[in-house]
Amino acid sequence: MSFLCDTALPGSARLHVGGGIVAKNGRRILRGSQSHASLLSPLIQLVRDPVGAFGAVAGNNKDESDNGATSDCEADRKQVLYLRMRNAEKYEEWETAATELDTLEGNDEWKFEDESPEYDYVLVATRLKELDDARINCDVNRMLFLIRTSLTRGLGGMGDLRLYKHSHIGTKALIERYIDSAQKTMMALLDVSGKQKEKCSIEPRIIIEKLLAARQSFGRSALLLSGGGTFGMNHIGVVKSLWKARLLPRIISGASAGSIVSAVLCTKTDTEIPTVLEEFCYGDLAVFEKEGEGDGLMKKAARFLKYGALFDISHLVNVMRNLLGDITFQESYNRTRRILNITVSSASLYELPRLLNYVTAPNVMIWSAVCASCSVPFVFSTASLLAKDPKTGREVPWNPTPNAGWIDGSVDNDLPMTRLAEMFNVNHFVVSQVNPHVVPFLAKEEEVISAEAQEASAISASPTWIHNLAHLAKGEALHRLQVLSDIGVLPNYLTKVRSVINQRYSGDITIFPAISYAHFPRVLSNPTTEYMLQCMLTGERATWPKLSRIKNHVAIELAIDETIRQFRARVVFSPSQVDLR
Repeated sequence: MSFLCDTALPGSARLHVGGGIVAKNGRRILRGSQSHASLLSPLIQLVRDPVGAFGAVAGNNKDESDNGATSDCEADRKQVLYLRMRNAEKYEEWETAATELDTLEGNDEWKFEDESPEYDYVLVATRLKELDDARINCDVNRMLFLIRTSLTRGLGGMGDLRLYKHSHIGTKALIERYIDSAQKTMMALLDVSGKQKEKCSIEPRIIIEKLLAARQSFGRSALLLSGGGTFGMNHIGVVKSLWKARLLPRIISGASAGSIVSAVLCTKTDTEIPTVLEEFCYGDLAVFEKEGEGDGLMKKAARFLKYGALFDISHLVNVMRNLLGDITFQESYNRTRRILNITVSSASLYELPRLLNYVTAPNVMIWSAVCASCSVPFVFSTASLLAKDPKTGREVPWNPTPNAGWIDGSVDNDLPMTRLAEMFNVNHFVVSQVNPHVVPFLAKEEEVISAEAQEASAISASPTWIHNLAHLAKGEALHRLQVLSDIGVLPNYLTKVRSVINQRYSGDITIFPAISYAHFPRVLSNPTTEYMLQCMLTGERATWPKLSRIKNHVAIELAIDETIRQFRARVVFSPSQVDLR
């Protein structure tokens, strides 16, 4: 059987990988195919070592079986984790499942690689080193200089949405280290300057001025809660998630149903909020009609013909007044230091929409503003804004427009981004959007697009022409509505319809709580406790995947605010201020 062995061939001929036998002189003796060689190899092994050959075959089969079993086990585990994320009832459950899923899918490797074409990792690493060096050296001047000049929200493109699509939780570790270092640097500034006291080269008053300049340069964030009828109760879960993560912005705006949640939140102190979040779903929100005393169809029809509204607004007024009391915007700001904003739209053509807050309407009672913002046309009648006389405490009509009627804030200004930017230097907007007529037409950030799909969509013309067609249809509708309004066909109503169509309904980060259209018939009915609890959970689940991105956009800003607050407290209670106190 030695003829099967390559060593038995004359002239030390060898069995070639390509399937031929070549002699020493290079002349081809035997020509075969690669398939022949592959057939001979097992035979050679079988002749040389029959037991080993059978063992190798069995081992290979076992390895393949083990690999297949392992891959099946991993796939099953991933499915379980996806289900846990989808059905989690607490953030800790969701976070645990997302973290394990990132490990199984190999996303952690991407996180710990600094290099990426999606952001300037060199710039971020440089700024990180500068902050660390200044903090380690306890250099107050250097720390203050870096805080004043180098902190930006989107340094090196680190706010790019693509950086948050590679994993279920978190992003590049370098970015997270930078955010953490910036926060620690501000805490170190407080600590070092406090320990040095009189020896510190910069007075606390100067430090506060520079920190205020840094905040002005960095900009501020705002949380905007949209309208949406009873779907607006999803905002409770959004607020709860942000509060627990300590990422709730100080500037909060609400329109229509969103104004209810924002008003309750901004009138409560930090110590009261946990209790409010737990008990809110069990409270009285019979805003449409009294429980057990629903108006019949004929009564609603008669009211609509007489007043132009299906429901009696007195129910809404009673609920909001019991919920909020007679507190004003100024009193609320003084109590909580949160800036509440509520949008209202004018019922006439000749009055501009208003953004009510402690600056524009300090004495307006918040319950009155909420009722006006919730006055959906044809659902509730127009509402009046009432103020509290600062001298007597009596209710009086709001002075600027004592006889004006106000309607749903979502009609003209669901998300008052321009006005907030002008008044409070807001340049970053976190939006919770639940308007049922808007959500289906907005792009969802959570729709992860693979690289292959992105390339395909870039090549395919269909997304482009669909977008162009939708844009054309919108422009044509706006034009026709404007023409009809100009010729006198229902000018007031058509102007409001144009405003609804022509608004922007998304922000820098937009949260879309899942809306079940099976609940659509209940959008104008009193929410039950069970419905409220389900909405809160839905809002939480929609917020959890966005927390990593929100943190990287908001954490530095909140750290600046906290540092300013502590420095101000230090100045107020310093020995130099004894006489002033």
